[in-house]
Amino acid sequence: MSAIWGHISFSTNDNSAELDKLNKDILSHYSTNCVIDRFHSITTPHFFFGCGIQHFTAESPNEVLPYHNEIKGYYLTCDCVLDNREELLETLSINDAAAPDGTLVALSYERWGIECVKHLRGLFSIAIYDTNSNTLYLATDPVAARCLYYNMNDNGISFSTLLTPLRIIDNSIKINDLYIKDYLTAPGLMPNVISTATPYEDIYLINPGTYLSVTDGKINEHSYWKPDMSENVCNCKTPDEYSKYFRELYEQCVEDAIRTDGEIAIAMSSGLDSATVGAIAATKLQKNNKNLHSYTYVPYEDTPPDKNHNNVHNETEDVKKILTMYPNIVPKFLNNNGKNCCIDLPKSIRVMEIPYKAYANFPNLMEIYQNAHNSSCKVVLCGQMGNLSVSNGYIDNILYDLYDSKHYITFLKYLNKYSKTVKESRKAALKGCLNYFRHASKEYKRPQPEYTPTNPFLSDSILDNYNLQERYAFGKVPLLAYLPTPSRLYHKYMNAPAQYTYLGTLDTKVSLAFGILLRDPTKDMRMLSFCYHLPYKLFAYNGTPRWLVRSSCKDLLPQSLINNWMRYGVQNSDCETRLIRDWDTIAPTLKKELLSDELAAYYDADKVKEFLDREPTLENIGKDILYIMFGSVLYNFIEHSKSAHTVTNETNKNENI
Repeated sequence: MSAIWGHISFSTNDNSAELDKLNKDILSHYSTNCVIDRFHSITTPHFFFGCGIQHFTAESPNEVLPYHNEIKGYYLTCDCVLDNREELLETLSINDAAAPDGTLVALSYERWGIECVKHLRGLFSIAIYDTNSNTLYLATDPVAARCLYYNMNDNGISFSTLLTPLRIIDNSIKINDLYIKDYLTAPGLMPNVISTATPYEDIYLINPGTYLSVTDGKINEHSYWKPDMSENVCNCKTPDEYSKYFRELYEQCVEDAIRTDGEIAIAMSSGLDSATVGAIAATKLQKNNKNLHSYTYVPYEDTPPDKNHNNVHNETEDVKKILTMYPNIVPKFLNNNGKNCCIDLPKSIRVMEIPYKAYANFPNLMEIYQNAHNSSCKVVLCGQMGNLSVSNGYIDNILYDLYDSKHYITFLKYLNKYSKTVKESRKAALKGCLNYFRHASKEYKRPQPEYTPTNPFLSDSILDNYNLQERYAFGKVPLLAYLPTPSRLYHKYMNAPAQYTYLGTLDTKVSLAFGILLRDPTKDMRMLSFCYHLPYKLFAYNGTPRWLVRSSCKDLLPQSLINNWMRYGVQNSDCETRLIRDWDTIAPTLKKELLSDELAAYYDADKVKEFLDREPTLENIGKDILYIMFGSVLYNFIEHSKSAHTVTNETNKNENI
């Protein structure tokens, strides 16, 4: 994989000296803030292309990027790990099995033009400048697993894997107030509403499965892949056939993800997503006498009893049950040394470059990634998209879809089986379902509902010059919280691009900062396409929640985990407990941040003061602390943005993490 960047000037003058300086400043930023094995760049009187190459595969030391074909008249730089190498080698008649992935991309472009993106499978972002047509092409892979930013103004067009280099090129770029309001008002943990938006004006992300063509200062967007655009290659007829096909596909996705010449790790819980990814990976690695390094977060502080006895706050024992089945998994249980989530916020912001909401998760993930890098791991597996794909199948969603489509007999059959298994009264379950589903059907018949942000600390003026309803409708953000998801909405959610661009920024920036490659087999384009075309009822076939993974992977995990339908793991369960423990130290800092001039336009000072003056108990602050933390993250982002584009002000991130 790589970091890529470039700029094409619209001026006809010779700008060699200026462009050379900009290129060196950007290279300095990447070398200071990323774990890169080597750098190369090309500078001409009118443009420059750069690439920082990371050696994650056996072929990557052979990469020659940026690449220039003078005869055919194009320049190429790319950030890629391809999963269909064998197919491309054969199709392109390449006899050199050690040909690097960048060379395969270049030869694919020579064969198919920019339509080559339809023939590539894996993780990639690509920039190609065709000097014959004076056209710049920018592309990302089908799920935007490798992010790519761009900015165009009167002087030219620029692109970069990271945000800051674009601000080095144009230091007049300002913070995007609309993005900040999206961040503060959006429901859930997604920081973005619009998939292409960034926290800076006039800097944009490229959508998943999309390429841009830029000619004569005009940008055209072309969509080349979505799950619903893919052919349904599965010709299965019965549930058993679907289950068998899924298992074979799942194993292939995992096998492709572990292609590396280094060690392999996984961020593993005892949930069905990461646990099955880990089990498949361990099995395949065992055949080659290789280990799988697993990293599991465990609480440092004791958490109060949970009213829901099915919630698991500490997954240590369940993970150990999995380990007994796979002797080549080398486990490590981490707790971030008991640090609260505020301590490393500035470091997290330097990695992400954007305000984010996963403040509780990210410090623990950084600890996992740093440990993986220190253990010579080059690939770190995860299952972050599993709830949308391999382990989709909440029983309420499938039951409602059957009810909504008037398949009442199947609905009753599924409900009876589920109720019997979890030992619920079938009569009470039916009554509850009917009341819930009638309410849902009534809500779905309405136009997009009025939405009031759930953040209780926001200033009333935050909605000034901000049409929340139109913004969310444009971004295709669902505002129907606490309602079941029928098949029509599931398919819509699968094609919602904002989730992919956000996760892609996370994966890419972590990869660059820690010198590791994040791979998620549950987000593989083949898996998403399979799940899109899967008959929806099979996600909870015959009343079994998450039937797809439970039926096909029942041999991979302990039966106590596979058969426990009601079990749910709680991530970072002691996050609030740590904050309360350190409240005397944290509260003054939070007060300074939340009452600062930087947040005055967004947060209501009186409401913030009242909250921070409360006695620090779970009952008093536990419910709303996340909204205060969103403000703290935003403040740290604004402070970072003031100097991040000045190369001399950067601190070596890798030494501090």
